[in-house]
Order: sequence, then C-alpha cells, then structure tokens
Amino acid sequence: MAYVLLYLACMIVCYFVASKLRNHREILSKIINVVTLASVFMLVLMMGMRMGSNEEIIASLGTIGLQAFIFTIVVVIGGVFSVMAARKLLGIDKFGRLKAQAKGQTNDEIAESEAEADTEEGGGSAALMTWLIIIAVVLGLLFGYFYLRVNVADIDGFNDKVGNVMTLGLCIMIGSIGFDMGLSGTVIAQVKHIGFRVLIFPAAVIVGTAVSSVIVSFFLPLSVRECIAIGFGFGWYTFAPVAISSAGYVMAGAVSFMHNVFRETFGIILLPILAKKIGYIEACSLPGVAAGDMGLSLVEKALRPDIVVYSFAIGMSESILIPLLVTMAIGA
Repeated sequence: MAYVLLYLACMIVCYFVASKLRNHREILSKIINVVTLASVFMLVLMMGMRMGSNEEIIASLGTIGLQAFIFTIVVVIGGVFSVMAARKLLGIDKFGRLKAQAKGQTNDEIAESEAEADTEEGGGSAALMTWLIIIAVVLGLLFGYFYLRVNVADIDGFNDKVGNVMTLGLCIMIGSIGFDMGLSGTVIAQVKHIGFRVLIFPAAVIVGTAVSSVIVSFFLPLSVRECIAIGFGFGWYTFAPVAISSAGYVMAGAVSFMHNVFRETFGIILLPILAKKIGYIEACSLPGVAAGDMGLSLVEKALRPDIVVYSFAIGMSESILIPLLVTMAIGA
C-alpha cells in the first residue's frame, strides 16, 4: 500500500507542476520523452537481471514452464474478453473514448483521426518502446544468468539492492508520466467523462481471470482452488508463489512463479503491439500489476496520455487486492 501511495504522489505532484508550465510544452515534452524512455530501459533491464539470476526461474523450466505458459495464455485471453464486454457495456469505443455519437462524430471519423495520430506520433514511439523493452529484457536475462548467478555470492542481497534502485526508477518514470500528462492536460477531462466507471475495468479483469482459471483447471493437473490462486497473482511473482507454496501447494507455487513471470514480461512487450488490434483498455490488462507502474509509460507513449487512467486503475487495484484474493483462494 505504501508503494501505491508513493507512486500516486509522484504522479500527482509532477502533474500539478507541469500544468503550470504548458507554455513551454514543446521543449519540455522532448526532455520528458527521453527521461521516460531511459527509465523504462533501465527498469526492464534490471527486471531481466533479477529473473536471469534467480535459480527458481531456471529450475522451473520444462514441464512446469509449459503448464505456466498455457495458463498464462488462457487467463490473459479471459481477462481481455471480460474487459471488452465491460467496455462495450459502458459505451466506450476501441480507442478508449466515449461513443462517437456523443461527440457528434462518426465512428469512421474517429478511426481516421486515430490512424493519423498513429502515423504522426504514436507509431514511432510504440515501435521504439517495444524494441527497447525486448533488447533490455534479453540483455538483462543474459547478464543475470551468465554473470550475476555465477559471480555474485549473495544474490538475494544483490536483488534487494536492485529492488531499491527499481523503486527509485519507478518514481522517476511515473513522475515523468505525470509531468507529460500535466503538459497535455487531457487526463482530467477524460476522468470527468468516465468518472467512477473506470473502476469497472479492474473488477472485469478479476472476474475474467477467475472464470478462465476455473476453465484451465480442467486441462492442467491442478485443482480449481490452486488455479484460481495462481490466476490472482496478476504478475506479482514475488508474492503469489510464496503465499501458495507456504500454504502447502508446492507444485502450484512453482507454476505460479513461472506464470507471473510470463505475464509481466510478455504483457509489457505485447502491450504496444496488440493495443490497436484488441483495444486500448483491453491492452492495459495484459501485464497485470505492471500496468500500474512500468506499463504506464508504454500506455502513455504508445497509446494516449488519458488512457493511463485505465492502466493505473487496473494495475494498482490488482496490487492492493492480490494479498487478499490469493490467500482467500488458496485457503491460507
């Protein structure tokens, strides 16, 4: 909870400061863009380093990895369809905007303007961000596996220090996102339009995850209870696997660990690639809890600043609820 408040404070303060500097938007936007890209690269690099140096990840490959991969595909698809249903029910279009008729525009006009925005600005940022993430993940995994795992004696202590650096990096990245949103000035207007309906989407992800977890339990050698607990990890691989394993479900804990690693890593990489195919808000559900921190920069740069509202709501709601949902599901 403390981290949620910290990140939220960074975003709000930077948003307020930037809102007073909109006359210098052109120059400041370029600076913030560089800061955001650099912070994302370093954060994903460190995430890869921690994963590559972790013996549990290396030991969990093979059969457990295959089960976790299948689980991830099914659960993510379930969450996406659930969010899509909620979006359509609330009258929000594929691009995260209220229905075109409410603005006096046709759907074709909205699609055309969205395509122009992609060509002028979003497409290049999305491609650059995607490549930076892929390169950072690969470099981090290789460095963690071939160097850190072999040469660092106290790997847990090292990872704790890296975790502290990542927290600082997240504050910088989220602050830069808040600053950019403050310069654009579109987020507040979007919140006024959507209101408390934004909270429907975290609920939709939870429902979709629960249903798809029950479905996947028929295909994997895991009980319904174990599968629901695994699904409710939402990419938080430092909490859910430990909670499940400590409750006596060792195999489920191993699958949970790999599933959460897959969800966070693939979700971050695929978010800017799939957003325009499956929907902007649906894409925000892909990385799980990372939608509330590292995923924010992807949403802000590859999509639109106002979509950050949905991403933050989904990611932070999951972060708050995971300890309760996982422990209730596993019966701990």
